[in-house]
Amino acid sequence: MCLIGNIDCRDLLCFDTPENVEKAVQDTIAKAAPGGGYIISSSNSIHVGVKPENYLAMLKAANRYGVYPFGVH
Repeated sequence: MCLIGNIDCRDLLCFDTPENVEKAVQDTIAKAAPGGGYIISSSNSIHVGVKPENYLAMLKAANRYGVYPFGVH
């Protein structure tokens, strides 16, 4: 079994700041990824309402915080 998603594409990626997107990605990885089996993505899609800077913030944060072993940056 694996878990996929959980980065809100309705409000967070559309209306929030890149800094809050980074924090949400970091928190989600910390909660969902230990033990493996987590695939980070938006909650369901990257649609036209998603701010490009927030999408890029999500990708950068995923690369920064979503690398095994955790806690090594």
